[in-house]
Amino acid sequence: MTLPLDLHLLQLYMVAVCVLVLAPGPDSLLVLTRSIADGRQAGVVATIGICVGNTVHSLLAAAGISALIAASASLFDLLRYAGGAYLAWIGFRSLWSVWASRGAEPAPSIEAPAPAGTGRVFVQALLTNLLNPKIILFQLAFVPQFIAPELGHVALQTFILGNIISVLGGLYLVGIAALSAGAARRVLSSPRVRTALDGIAGVLFLGFAVRLLLTDRKFA
Repeated sequence: MTLPLDLHLLQLYMVAVCVLVLAPGPDSLLVLTRSIADGRQAGVVATIGICVGNTVHSLLAAAGISALIAASASLFDLLRYAGGAYLAWIGFRSLWSVWASRGAEPAPSIEAPAPAGTGRVFVQALLTNLLNPKIILFQLAFVPQFIAPELGHVALQTFILGNIISVLGGLYLVGIAALSAGAARRVLSSPRVRTALDGIAGVLFLGFAVRLLLTDRKFA
């Protein structure tokens, strides 16, 4: 069975997606922090959660549901506020750990904290992705530029192109997980470094939350 894709548009799309995947965002930051804190496996689990979220977004876009959400101010705002609140909660948790550790006596030898459960990491990554309405806007504004209506099966083309982002992004995030986890023990051996990382992550997640809350539905 021949896939209903224009090869020239597909080549352009692959180049554009590679550039977009390398852009920093809440997904890559989450994989980075989970890998450093809990090891390579946690980073891979977070990547799987993000990829599942991207696949769901692709399915919703192909079914036309994403267009309905983007067209409805109330639905879009609900998703935007929920996503912003969730990212802010992650950011505040990181900053709270910094606040709670201030003034603590540094131990001669630091034991790594107990790793977060696999299910918790997966759900956190999945929600970080699903509650991001910017991905909906991306699916509606960017992907259609590389669809060839004359080939038919527009919904299938939308789904395939959306999942290419998921595959390439997943490979990139697995790379982040592997590289980050390799240095995890050295990083976590210093409580000051870990506190600094928590502080940076908290500020960045809060920044992503504010940026998401300022997102509007003008994507054309």
